[in-house]
Amino acid sequence: MKTYLSEVFSSIQGEGPYVGERHLFVRFSGCHRDCSFCDTPTERTSAARIELIPGSGTFETVPNPFTAEQVVEWIRKVDAQKTNRRIALTGGEPLLQAPFLGELLPRLCAEEYRIYLESAGDLPQQLESVIEWINVVSMDVKLSSVTGEPNTFPAHWKFLKICRDHKVDVFVKLVLSAETDEDELMEAAKVILKAGGEETVVVLQPMTRAECNTAVPTGELLLRWQDQVSSVLRDVRVIPQTHVMMEVL
Repeated sequence: MKTYLSEVFSSIQGEGPYVGERHLFVRFSGCHRDCSFCDTPTERTSAARIELIPGSGTFETVPNPFTAEQVVEWIRKVDAQKTNRRIALTGGEPLLQAPFLGELLPRLCAEEYRIYLESAGDLPQQLESVIEWINVVSMDVKLSSVTGEPNTFPAHWKFLKICRDHKVDVFVKLVLSAETDEDELMEAAKVILKAGGEETVVVLQPMTRAECNTAVPTGELLLRWQDQVSSVLRDVRVIPQTHVMMEVL
């Protein structure tokens, strides 16, 4: 079995409560969502970029697709100094490649790597098929007022419950724009409480300004939304994309 990758590199985790840790990122191609704020190329390409020296900006071009063993070999090269706390599976949407992950993750766990999954949080069946090898889940809850797509709340709640049932360390990320609908935000908060419990860490991530993203929320809005969501859940944090500020991958 083979899969298409976009990038492999070591960098600083820039989002969520694990911000600042050194992670080795494996970026998969392909996504089933089309969020209006997304600036990450997700289409399959004939080759992947692999940065062997962290922060160098120098990449090796390696033909797609990859076998699980080839991915493990490249991870060994990138992490030759064993400086990375976790392997971060990102995308695109890694869970679109769940059968491939079923081959890859046991190999990585056998080498004592800890697995951090970044996901759109709406593919519960695919998650359940690989969750035994995952240590941390960063799951999005997509608000239609922000993404421009219909929300998929029922799938999100199943996804979050699976994480809780398997006692996986999970946090919920909500990307917010100036156009965020407060009623939709609070609906999400109430069901996060029901599906995940009041101890669920919630990260409110303000949209990062870019050429295609100009509806950046003000500090006043973020403080108001934090207060509102905190009336339902205990641990609500505002964390922007810090890797953008540091100008790292």
